Amino acid sequence: MMQMEAEPKAVSSVTAEAYPTIPIIFVSSARDNRLPVHNSMGLSVTDKNGQTKVVTKIIRTETGRLGSFRVNGEELPQERRKSIEDVLRTFQEATGKHYGFDAESNNYNVFSGSSDAGAAALVVALDRMFGTDYSNERIAILSNSISESAVRAVYGGLNILVVDGPGAPYGRQLASDDDLKDIKIFAMGFDYPSRISAAEIFQLTRSNPFYDYRLKMMPQWEAKIKLGIINRDWKLVFSSAEENCANAHYLIESSGKRVRKREMMDAIINIEEIRESGMPVYWTAGGGKVINAFTWEPYGDAVFKALKERGQEPIEYKVAPAAMVTSVEYSALKTTGD
Repeated sequence: MMQMEAEPKAVSSVTAEAYPTIPIIFVSSARDNRLPVHNSMGLSVTDKNGQTKVVTKIIRTETGRLGSFRVNGEELPQERRKSIEDVLRTFQEATGKHYGFDAESNNYNVFSGSSDAGAAALVVALDRMFGTDYSNERIAILSNSISESAVRAVYGGLNILVVDGPGAPYGRQLASDDDLKDIKIFAMGFDYPSRISAAEIFQLTRSNPFYDYRLKMMPQWEAKIKLGIINRDWKLVFSSAEENCANAHYLIESSGKRVRKREMMDAIINIEEIRESGMPVYWTAGGGKVINAFTWEPYGDAVFKALKERGQEPIEYKVAPAAMVTSVEYSALKTTGD
């Protein structure tokens, strides 16, 4: 009996997930192509059970265009679609496949960093749908054209985006989630009606007369953090991260916009007073509504208790892995017969 050949298959849908990110070296301004004007570092995080994440599913269409794109049940605003359409065209031109897609993206218990994780999950899914098998470096740059810090979520762990020098731009993971398993992160979110936009952050920061000083300090902060990672000197890593983020917020706020509201400033004061009591704990904050406290074993339980005693409601996070594809569905590939 003649055996029938298997019908050719094509990817019909891809589901990918990525984890929200927090700054280690704060992105204080970006170019028109969304690349930061200086090197930046970030940390990918999730809760203790790995359930704080962004999950994005794309469904292939034959339209050649970006169709519906719903985020938490609501259609993506028109102004957010252009960069995604540009990335779609990049995949089409690279492969000659003129797929379009519809997308559904959902955030699960994400305080901040959802746009980074969403961009990373989307590009990882597109890479699988188009069969390009791009390197993390290529996926990171494409993701960053959608969200300025998406490289963090692509690589996971503690990572860097290098924007100047030989071979730039490129991303690298400096330490994995396993390397950083002893790091304890306590996120404190605050219920404010709105946050400051990335565009406003960039303009306020660059308008400050001390912005040039910040740029000159960047290589020093970067070198200290890298040295701390090599030597597992977490104090050097996170004290440098705190200094960098505090400087960024000083520039923003001294330019006329209060980013860290009263309750957020109280959390920062609590962290600094706990540190003065002898426990190593440091903070960073992005442009959102979260203060992140960092410590490491064996101090995790003591720092958590001290924050609770001061009226804070910390949620324990851990360092998260890279963005990943979690499921792929296939359908018969249509072909023309004789």
